[in-house]
Amino acid sequence: MAVDDDVDVLPDRDAAKGFYAKYEPKEVLGRGGCSVVRRCIEKETGQQYAAKIIDLSDSSDEGVYEATKREIEVLRMVAGHPYIIELHDVFESSTFIFLVFELCEHGELFDHLTTVVTLSEKKTKVIMRQLFEALAHVHGKGIVHRDLKPENILLDDNYNIKLTDFGFAKVLPPGETLTELCGTPGYLAPELLRCNMMEGAPGYAHQVDLWACGVIMYTLLVGCPPFWHRKQMVMIRNIMEGKYSFNTPEWEDITDTPKDLISKLLVVEPAQRISVQEALTHDFFQILPLMMCLF
Repeated sequence: MAVDDDVDVLPDRDAAKGFYAKYEPKEVLGRGGCSVVRRCIEKETGQQYAAKIIDLSDSSDEGVYEATKREIEVLRMVAGHPYIIELHDVFESSTFIFLVFELCEHGELFDHLTTVVTLSEKKTKVIMRQLFEALAHVHGKGIVHRDLKPENILLDDNYNIKLTDFGFAKVLPPGETLTELCGTPGYLAPELLRCNMMEGAPGYAHQVDLWACGVIMYTLLVGCPPFWHRKQMVMIRNIMEGKYSFNTPEWEDITDTPKDLISKLLVVEPAQRISVQEALTHDFFQILPLMMCLF
């Protein structure tokens, strides 16, 4: 959905000749901290895309350029998967970077969930199967996403998912761990939080993405995240203790199979948490709907 773009001035044409020669920018679709996303049309084909325009001159963070280049590198590493956003084009000037992505007409899964509140088990099954397939591809390249959440899952014309926003993604060699605190609070795994709370914590690896998948799946089914609390410290304690429940009225009509998968994803100890390949073979996915578009 377009938003008011009165305050968003397009980059000077002299600063981005390559982009303007190939694309015609249209309305604003969304905004980030130092970026604007616009619908654009490829002049030669008439195909519509989404252009993320990153203003390097307006950023107070000198690391934006380096972070954007790392994201481009990761996007190229995971390219070619049906459930991962396609980076179609890149343009760079002294003050702007243009990332041209495929356009996902139905926007964020988060916005869709805000409208419908909850998804049925059948719809959740399709979404989660696609997410696990995308994640298996990402992990297979040795990459940890580190910011899985409904806001970073887009829906295309047929309501198939497109995993996006690889800004926190990191290539992680086998046997190594990470210690940097990043991501979105309600989706952070316990071992990631421990890195910020305990000196000498062992770090974290790909398993943090599986924890986030558990939070997403729980949220899709009942419309609220498992660990949320208005006081952030209480929420963090709930995460650290793996304290959540299936005992609320919203869960009464939901079968045991999806609950079992969630319980295997939201395991505090990462070594005991289900892997992405194990998740794909879980009983929840053994009978998939014949039609993948169920919305």
